[in-house]
Amino acid sequence: MKVLLVEDEVDLAIPISKLFSSVGWDCAVAKSINSAIDLLERETFDICILDLFLGKESGSMLIPILNERNIPVIVLTVVDDVSEKVRCLRMGADDYMVKPFSPEELLTRIETVLRRVKGITKNRTIKYENLEIDPFSMTVRINGHAIFLPKKQVMILIKLLENIGGVTSYNTLFSYAWVSYEDASIDALRTHVHNLRKVLRNYGFDIISYPGVGYTLRYEKSAESV
Repeated sequence: MKVLLVEDEVDLAIPISKLFSSVGWDCAVAKSINSAIDLLERETFDICILDLFLGKESGSMLIPILNERNIPVIVLTVVDDVSEKVRCLRMGADDYMVKPFSPEELLTRIETVLRRVKGITKNRTIKYENLEIDPFSMTVRINGHAIFLPKKQVMILIKLLENIGGVTSYNTLFSYAWVSYEDASIDALRTHVHNLRKVLRNYGFDIISYPGVGYTLRYEKSAESV
C-alpha cells in the first residue's frame, strides 16, 4: 500500500506518516499542489489523503487530477460545513474528514474507501500458487507459514504477483517500492531482487531477469523445501 499525503502542517504530517508506517504502508508527503503533482508524475499511489487548505492554495484543485489517475482521495479539513463537503464530493472526493480525528477513524475510512472503490479490503490477499501476501499488513506466507522479508522486498514481490505472466518493469518497481526516484538505483533493485530470489528458490519460486526491462515471477517446481 502506498499513500500520498498532501499536508503542509508538519505537526500533522509527521504523526500521520508514522501511523501509516506502523501498519506497513509507504507514505510520500507533499506540502503543496505542485510537489504533489510532481510525485504523481513519477510514482504510483493507491490512495491520496488531501488537506483542503495548503497555505494560500486550495487542495480541492488536486481532486480532478487524482480522478484522472483513478486514485481515490480523502479530504482532510478543519471546515465542518455541509456545503463545502458537498462541493468536494461533487468534485470527485471519495470521503471528507473533519479535523481533529482519531488514527483509528482515519485507517477505517481508508479501508472503507479502498473496499468501495478498488475492491481492496483489510483481509484481501494476493495469491500465486501457495504464496500469498496481505498488502495491508505486508505479511508474506508460503504454505501457510510466515516468511519474514524486508519491507522493500515485500513491495517488490507485490508488484511481481500483480503481474504474473508478464514482465514487471524497473520503473514500475521504482515507483512503487521507493519513496522517490532520487533514492532508487538499479544496483539497489538488483540487490533486493537477488536476496528475494534466494529466499523464494527454497519454496519452488524464481525471479527471472530480463536485462534492461524488468523481472517476472515463476513457480518452478511442485515440491518445495522448507
